[in-house]
Amino acid sequence: MNHPLPHLPPLVRPHDDRDVRALFLRNFETPGCIGVYENELDRAQRLRFNLRVILQPPFDWHDRLDDVLDYDRLRQGILDILAAGHINLLETLGERIVDFCLGYVQVQAVHLEIIKLEAHDDCEVGYETHRRR
Repeated sequence: MNHPLPHLPPLVRPHDDRDVRALFLRNFETPGCIGVYENELDRAQRLRFNLRVILQPPFDWHDRLDDVLDYDRLRQGILDILAAGHINLLETLGERIVDFCLGYVQVQAVHLEIIKLEAHDDCEVGYETHRRR
């Protein structure tokens, strides 16, 4: 299946001298119970997530999983939020995911895009946010 490129801004821009590290989930698709319209209340619908978390120093990881934020925790966090029950708005879902990510001390900023894949046949609709600590 061919997916369009995610709409995340570039991590590093030309002439940028910041030392940047990030974790990401790209094109993560899973069903979720979300929506306010009658046809959305009794079923799950497919959602696509593009998540990037910008990490803050120190970056001394010593090649040990215990020293890093495991991207599997981010993926599981999204699944846990969806499993907690129906959510009316993408904005609410997005803010819960961002708050979850910012709960990790390693995270400096979060960029999130959520797309409802079944809302319309002729376009993608969704929610996008970028928040810094």
